[in-house]
Amino acid sequence: MYERPMSNLSKVLIVLITIIVLLFARSLISDRAIYQGEIEIPLQTDLSDMKEIRHIGKEGEVILLPKAEYTLKGVVKSKKKYSDYSSQISDYDLTFAWGELNKDGVDDFIKYSQSGRWYYYKYESGTPVSGDYIAKHSANVHIIHNNKEILEKIKRIDPGDFVVLKGYLVDVDFNKNDNDALWRTSTTRDDTGNGACEILFVEEVEIVD
Repeated sequence: MYERPMSNLSKVLIVLITIIVLLFARSLISDRAIYQGEIEIPLQTDLSDMKEIRHIGKEGEVILLPKAEYTLKGVVKSKKKYSDYSSQISDYDLTFAWGELNKDGVDDFIKYSQSGRWYYYKYESGTPVSGDYIAKHSANVHIIHNNKEILEKIKRIDPGDFVVLKGYLVDVDFNKNDNDALWRTSTTRDDTGNGACEILFVEEVEIVD
């Protein structure tokens, strides 16, 4: 059977396509690179006299009551977008892990998930850390974006990203004139269960390369 020789143009196109595919694949690998190492605990400075923040959400003004300055460094293990009542100011929850939870040989044993503004983790037998350690070195954070620019950065965050967030832990008053109805933030890393999530008014976002 006669086979037509490949033209020089076809050869060039094949080479170009191969290069593009390799570059694209390399980009994906780079973007999805997982940080492995120990990360310091979040830095918190409690406040006693900071004025309330009036913040405009999707359904009007809400009042944010700052409790502490907060800097959180960690690897995002899970991300979820919500459309519930609280989403008028907080579209996304991010689950973070720090300490030794991102080390090679630890992270492979643990699975994280989110539902109903909560986060969950499961760990396998043989995990080098205890369940108590996981609980105290991971958190579900309700994200309140300061502005559209911050929101766009939050949208670009993917699970596996090493992220630094700076802002304020806040309680949220939805103007119901009822203090019992405040959406309250956690201010400790030692709590678990209902009320253990941090509510973070984010002013700075950095995705670490």
